[in-house]
Amino acid sequence: MTFGELLRQLREDRKMTLRQLGEAAGLDYVMLNKVELGFRMPPPLEAIIAVVDALSEVKPVSDKEIEELLDLTAEPNKKAGARFTSREVERLKASDTGPLFFTRRTKPEGK
Repeated sequence: MTFGELLRQLREDRKMTLRQLGEAAGLDYVMLNKVELGFRMPPPLEAIIAVVDALSEVKPVSDKEIEELLDLTAEPNKKAGARFTSREVERLKASDTGPLFFTRRTKPEGK
């Protein structure tokens, strides 16, 4: 499985369109489509966090799914390269601050 395939699976499981996910994450849905199709490498970490947050608004993304997404950022596919090296992913997962990126943040009331 590729990063894009898992992203699509998570999005479809939440019955979200690409446009809805893009709007919720503050990202261009065309770029997300290219990532899902494998024409672009996974987005930068900040964008991955925004996507996880947007998906979690509908249904929480599990720690296992987050770990799998991170692992897949180091896997090139036939059409696009990898975002990170496997070494970078392992360092992020093993760091004290890495998991904090994916804490379930709550939005301020009224937003």
